[in-house]
Amino acid sequence: MNKARRVETTKEQSGPVIGAEEARLRLLTDLPVAERRVQLAGISTNVFEGGIGPPFVLLHGPGEYAAKWFRVIPELIKTHRVIAPDLPGHGKSNAIDGTVDTDRVLAWLGELIEQTCQSPAVLVGQVLGGAIAARYAAAGGAGLRCLVLSDALGLTPFQPAPEFGEALMTFATEPSEENHDRLWQRCAFDLDRLRTDLGTTWDNFKAYNLDRARTAPLKPTQHGLMEQFGIPEIAPDDLARIEVPTVLIWGRHDLATSLNVAERASARHGWPLYVIEDAADDPAIEQPAAFVEALREAISRYGEPAASDIPPHTREAWDHIAPGYDRTNTETQMQLAGEALLRAELQSGMRFLDVACGSGALAIPAARLGAEVVAVDQSPVMLQLLQDRARKDALAIDTSVMDGHALQFEAESFDIAGSQFGVMLFPDMPAGIREMARVVKPGGTVLVITYGDPHEVDFLRFLVGAVQSVRPGFEGPSVAPPPLPFQLSDPERLRAELEAAGLKKIRVETTTERTAFSSGEELWNWIIWSNPIVEEVLGELGLTKSERDTVRGVLDEMVQEQTDDSGRAYLTNPVNIGIGKK
Repeated sequence: MNKARRVETTKEQSGPVIGAEEARLRLLTDLPVAERRVQLAGISTNVFEGGIGPPFVLLHGPGEYAAKWFRVIPELIKTHRVIAPDLPGHGKSNAIDGTVDTDRVLAWLGELIEQTCQSPAVLVGQVLGGAIAARYAAAGGAGLRCLVLSDALGLTPFQPAPEFGEALMTFATEPSEENHDRLWQRCAFDLDRLRTDLGTTWDNFKAYNLDRARTAPLKPTQHGLMEQFGIPEIAPDDLARIEVPTVLIWGRHDLATSLNVAERASARHGWPLYVIEDAADDPAIEQPAAFVEALREAISRYGEPAASDIPPHTREAWDHIAPGYDRTNTETQMQLAGEALLRAELQSGMRFLDVACGSGALAIPAARLGAEVVAVDQSPVMLQLLQDRARKDALAIDTSVMDGHALQFEAESFDIAGSQFGVMLFPDMPAGIREMARVVKPGGTVLVITYGDPHEVDFLRFLVGAVQSVRPGFEGPSVAPPPLPFQLSDPERLRAELEAAGLKKIRVETTTERTAFSSGEELWNWIIWSNPIVEEVLGELGLTKSERDTVRGVLDEMVQEQTDDSGRAYLTNPVNIGIGKK
């Protein structure tokens, strides 16, 4: 094991003197979050929020503040809503009046989750924040989907390495610049490299650290939180009561709570452990990319959204899967969309409506062809992701939250109305097609793209085969009647529905879609995030985490057996492209 490098503090290494508030504002510059105050358990609390999707709640360490997550927040908000509070008595949050009470702090966290999270949250706690998070989860963990403990205190009595303990006590007693850097020589694996990576941000970080450490009214709360949460051990029996999936992320060179503490907790409670190389007790600052990668993998494997608990046809269900869908499915479907739009003879300048648009697999290619695109979906999260994609491509697309069963447009408003893997999922699919026909102009076109024969769908065959490794009797979703994703899989059924909507000159063509995968994990995520109905089917099987891991492993074997020289496996599925004229 490598030893942490040490640097000597000199006056030349110190940055320019910066005011505390100026330093704080500089840390927040370009950080894509909004800041607001919330009353939680009677404590006025400063909270940062940003992003869309399933919520992450981030709890920082002792003597820190929410902005300390500045190196990971920009990446996390690409797929999740991030909520990062200043702990009581930290940052801009008020101190606790009187003695720090454990129950009140846990109530504070419970109210934070209740007020800021619309769905179960992933709770990430670092050092002191980890101890608070673990006690909250052990007390019932209301509103949690998953717990992530990063270099957390509380898994053992606080007994840091002697050099760390000495530096901590010296800084707590005399928070000078020199003592700050001596402490951070123990908090960081390589302080020289960290300073270089941060540049002038280190000066801002240090200035605000010093200001908060020197603010006398905050100290009683900071010390009280350490006394109640950071120093004592959480009883192993209490930790055993944690019911939500729990994951450990640890810096290999942590001098405050050594890696062997995490290894023992992992072995005792069965919690997966991710070790971050070249990091001490704050891998989110030292190794942000590795931290985010570990966090994403952990959540994907052990803290997947409990989508089976949400009715699959609701806005909440689609909001829930939207970030994962955008990350895994949208790009893979754009080539098919382009082909279908050419068959529908979309021309530049035409007015095009995308129904149940998701995050833009059909709308983006239509806009690239020069169409005037309007996109509607019941999920505002999907629409936000679509707008993000449109901005990156400098495309103008109008979006509206709307139920495709009852489009809020005048009749004869569009040249073409299209839906790719959208209207086929409608509980009242015929009503959706009738609405598309209603809003197109005379001579206009309705385009409906659906999955073909489920018996010829490779990804479904792979999934069923993998699930059979743990549920031998599983035969896949029932085909009588077919599940919603396949209710238009018969080309003649699609033709009949287009005719029933009053369309003429109908043609239904079946083509083959090819999608490349490099691993079973990639395929699993692509399937799971494709629509909420998948999780509903798997949820009915009651697969455990261990069984899901087995399914992933079997999927990986199946994918590897089919890879070509490029290391990619190409799975195919039939697609029906239905086109009718009004």
